[in-house]
Amino acid sequence: MKIREQKQRLIGSEAPAIRLKMLNGEEKIIGMMAEKVQVMITLPFSDSLSGAVANIITKHQEKAFIYTIASNPLTTAIDEAQSSTDFYNFTFKYGVNVDETLCKKAVFIVNKDGEIVYREVLDDPSDDFNSEILDKALDEAIKFKKKGHTHETWMSV
Repeated sequence: MKIREQKQRLIGSEAPAIRLKMLNGEEKIIGMMAEKVQVMITLPFSDSLSGAVANIITKHQEKAFIYTIASNPLTTAIDEAQSSTDFYNFTFKYGVNVDETLCKKAVFIVNKDGEIVYREVLDDPSDDFNSEILDKALDEAIKFKKKGHTHETWMSV
């Protein structure tokens, strides 16, 4: 039997599409192109979501799809339609799986084109994300406008 190897997902790489069952029973496919920026937050324990990160989720939840993925339901109240305990396949494909019951604390921001634009993976589960940098990166990803030629500039040639 061949052992599967985790693949590290780096900034600039394509985010893999993953099917997740949310706590409300709904199945969603996340990680590919979407109409909004996506944020995937993996948490090792039910109490791993800090107040600072919960505030960032609340601040940006209207303009981004923000998912929390953990091995157990979180003790902090989060939208069940955006939370999942179906963590193993997701954490394995994103390179943050520890074993069948545990994952690393990590956050991935995926732009509308399905590319990872921000990544923070913590080796120590007691550490917390740099909330200032995370908030700024998410704000920039949401506000990003793709550059290219417009109809007006094309017509002026």
